[in-house]
Amino acid sequence: MIPFPSSSEYASFYANYIRLIGEYIAKNEVENIVEILSAQGEETKKTFSQFSEQESLFRYEKGKWSIKELLGHMVDTEQIMSYRALSFYRGEKQSLAGFNENEYVREAHFDTIPFSDLLERYEIVRKSSVALFKSFDAAQTARIGEANHNEMSVRALVYMIAGHEIHHLQILEERYKA
Repeated sequence: MIPFPSSSEYASFYANYIRLIGEYIAKNEVENIVEILSAQGEETKKTFSQFSEQESLFRYEKGKWSIKELLGHMVDTEQIMSYRALSFYRGEKQSLAGFNENEYVREAHFDTIPFSDLLERYEIVRKSSVALFKSFDAAQTARIGEANHNEMSVRALVYMIAGHEIHHLQILEERYKA
């Protein structure tokens, strides 16, 4: 089981994501983050599957991401955070680059991709992340690496993925479904 990270294992920018997954764990009385990610993946796919192709183009405000773009951003972020976790777990000493999520979304052209393809991509990425994290030794998840000029542990990255998803699902519920 991958232990919960301490606040010294990630930049303050990520504190909200860690807080959200911490609240989820306390509320649901579960501890295994890999099992949480697996279950969360099923729930997220179910949530997004409720939208039709046309509905997936909805933006709650001009200039905000569409539902497709929101899902695409979640997938991109998970892939990047999983890569970082793998790199740090394997002992990478080089600092990894940051990314601008708005530029990534703009360059991805998610609104032109069939929504069913985005959902399939989400499912594949989540299953890949779960398989990767299952292979991690708990003690080695304390390893620290640097990304975007911030030090963070492997385990903090794993928990950030789940917390980031909770964050965006809350936005989906509050702003897109209202």
